[in-house]
Amino acid sequence: MKRQTRDVIVVGVVALLVRIPAFFAPQSLGFDDGQFAMSVIAMRHGGLPFKQVFSSQGPLFLPIAWLGDFLTFQRLDSPRTASVVSGVVLAILVLLIGRRLTNPSAALLAAVMVALSGSILWTTGPLTSDGIGAALTAGTVLAALRYWESPNVRRAIAVGLVAGLALAVKSLLVIPGLIAAGIWMVLRRRPRHLVVVPLVAVATLFVASAPWGMSRVYDQYVRYHTDAVANRPIAANASKLVRTLFERDAPLLAVAAIALLAALGAMAARRHASRTAPDDSSGTQAPVFPVVIWFFATLGVVLTESPMWRNHVAHVAVPLAILAGVALISSRVRAVAVVIALLFAPWSIVHLGELLRPQPATGRTAQLERRLRALPDGALVISDTPGLVWRAGRRVPDRFVDVSILRITSPTASLRLTGADIVRSAARHDVCAVVRWSGQRFTHFPRLGAQLQAIGYQPTLEHPRSPEVLWIKKGCDPVDRTSAAAEPDRSPR
Repeated sequence: MKRQTRDVIVVGVVALLVRIPAFFAPQSLGFDDGQFAMSVIAMRHGGLPFKQVFSSQGPLFLPIAWLGDFLTFQRLDSPRTASVVSGVVLAILVLLIGRRLTNPSAALLAAVMVALSGSILWTTGPLTSDGIGAALTAGTVLAALRYWESPNVRRAIAVGLVAGLALAVKSLLVIPGLIAAGIWMVLRRRPRHLVVVPLVAVATLFVASAPWGMSRVYDQYVRYHTDAVANRPIAANASKLVRTLFERDAPLLAVAAIALLAALGAMAARRHASRTAPDDSSGTQAPVFPVVIWFFATLGVVLTESPMWRNHVAHVAVPLAILAGVALISSRVRAVAVVIALLFAPWSIVHLGELLRPQPATGRTAQLERRLRALPDGALVISDTPGLVWRAGRRVPDRFVDVSILRITSPTASLRLTGADIVRSAARHDVCAVVRWSGQRFTHFPRLGAQLQAIGYQPTLEHPRSPEVLWIKKGCDPVDRTSAAAEPDRSPR
């Protein structure tokens, strides 16, 4: 067995094993996990992205997630399939990228760091667009490196195609990696090939968007996010970035620190050697400086974006791991880095307990799940925490798969979700419950409880010091024959 094949198997198995607990986690792993899982489940029952199903991510994200769900038989945990697969693919791609930039051992170390990175695990265990976007970005980089090895128009088309797919999943955060890919292509000085790449990328993005309606894609994918930009909280973002890396990626930070020292030492040694010996570089490996640009450009995006979420740190971790691997050429220094990473590993394991040792719901959340499961067959539930509904085996109406705070506070009327929207949908015959379980979303509608009670809902699970409450409709009949023809039942599987 060739070493590359063996390394691919090792990296793939490691990446898969650490993601299995998250795949079967009995609770939603963050808001995005529940929201996007509900979006996929809505698509199982005929809802279309950007039409019935509000879609805040790129036009290709939900179709990819739906495909993963379909290929794993649309079970309760199936919506996470595409995310887990993207984590495995990302780690393997980093291995193949690294082998074109440095020696195989250093490339393997970089890939293993990506496979075990806590920041990346948080985006490739739970269902998120960041993990899939990061994998497609790495795919674009690998395609560009293959082009750098042997420039031809077919490889240029491949770069444009994968770049377009990446942009169709995630926009701003994938651009630094695409810039790095473009630099490797520019170095080969083939102007006609350089024209092909953006044309193919734009065409791919158009093809991915057209089925859902270009105006709807623009409103929900672009305008929705630009409306939310208020200021550039660089200091707050920097604090969140450092805290996230320190909690989730302490081993990677330790290895990166050692790699930086090793790189500085190598530069000094090379400068000294250049005075006494000719350069004997073979030139068979691609230049590394585009990865440096990738890293710092991603850092700049994360520090200046608004809002910045902790999941976005995964995009920083990928080029950081590659750079660390490239710098650790010496086997002795690499061995030291591995030992130090192992010393820091317990710290990250503690902070990743929710992913590595997921627990079932307890207390009031467990009571809520039992109440939701006891609803009549086919009952839909409106909730400000869609993951709770998902894990109880229920569905939300398609309009309410995304109830994020950005949607509630959006200045654009067509994107905004209001209390009146909730009450209007709660009056449907197949909606039997409304859940307020967060202090940040449905609490923006102080009259919601009174309005729901006026149309036949009763509050349960109330607590005087908590916003948590479940409203259940009295005498709810999800298969009411008088309106079944107009509103077909889409009960969950």
